[in-house]
Amino acid sequence: MIKLEIIEQFQQELDYLNNQKHSSIMISTTAKHALSFRVLPRRSILNTAMSCFMINDAKLLKKALLFFDGLVDYIYIDIEQKQDLNLFEIARSIVKKSNLTTVKPNDNTLESCDMLIRNHLKDDLLNKDIAVVGTGNLASKLATRLTERQANVYIMGRTNEKEKTVTEALNLFLPKHTSEVKPFEEIQSKKKVDIIVSFLSGQMSKEDRLLSLIDEDTFVIDGGINNFSSSFIQRMLSANVKVTRLDTRIALPYQMLLEHDYTQSFFNEVFGHATINDVLVAAGGYIGGEGTVVVDNLKQPNQVIGIADGSGGVKANEQLSEADRNSIRKIEKAISTSS
Repeated sequence: MIKLEIIEQFQQELDYLNNQKHSSIMISTTAKHALSFRVLPRRSILNTAMSCFMINDAKLLKKALLFFDGLVDYIYIDIEQKQDLNLFEIARSIVKKSNLTTVKPNDNTLESCDMLIRNHLKDDLLNKDIAVVGTGNLASKLATRLTERQANVYIMGRTNEKEKTVTEALNLFLPKHTSEVKPFEEIQSKKKVDIIVSFLSGQMSKEDRLLSLIDEDTFVIDGGINNFSSSFIQRMLSANVKVTRLDTRIALPYQMLLEHDYTQSFFNEVFGHATINDVLVAAGGYIGGEGTVVVDNLKQPNQVIGIADGSGGVKANEQLSEADRNSIRKIEKAISTSS
């Protein structure tokens, strides 16, 4: 049986949302052992107010979905299955009136951390020294991202063997001329580092390994939340070292891109194939058959890119047949007429 208190919390959030221009809720879960239900801080993005819930119980999830379906514009659902509870599978069977959209919190976390670091370093990561604590999903993705931004990245794991395994794996698919991700032991020759980022599932046990690398210019980021002990944080603050917990609101627009006007305009107006003046046209990367005129925009073309060769490319000028040239003339006439 659902507690009355939870229903009252649903209603309180709905009362707030009813006073906003556009409304939405976001339901997520967590890999950590946690309460079955929690109301998270509200958010606002792209003129849309959002109430957020962490739900780790199937009955509570169904109740929340039934309560809000049709009363909010969007229901955002965490697609990452961190528990033995498939939020999206349940949501798609219940939500009938609101727009149901999936979100990937891990990606949002990655984008947020990336932008936080870029902002702090004024988007200049060239040869900056960054220690990434952790060898899991987020730590590995971030290490790859920062290395591609030309930073010197060192991964700290539970053991030297773990560090070596992960760095070797990441270096296998980094671009050819990119510097390699290195294990933490190779950082010892460095006096200080510019950034320390931690992405652990729990509190760090070897904080002392970091102390010699930190000075007043080092920026310490607790990406995993509560990775650092209170004594470590106190020590950093006493030494005037900047320490922050990662706020994933930074990249919230990233999660909403599918519904953004620009993205929807691309799918509705740019991408696909159609017929203009009895001529087949394609745009937005859509591969047309031989003779298809490739344009920049399907609904309102402004430029002829070329004639499709039927295998994913465009014909060279000397390969164009008279029929091809006639098709181009027809489309160029349509463009000039519409403008």
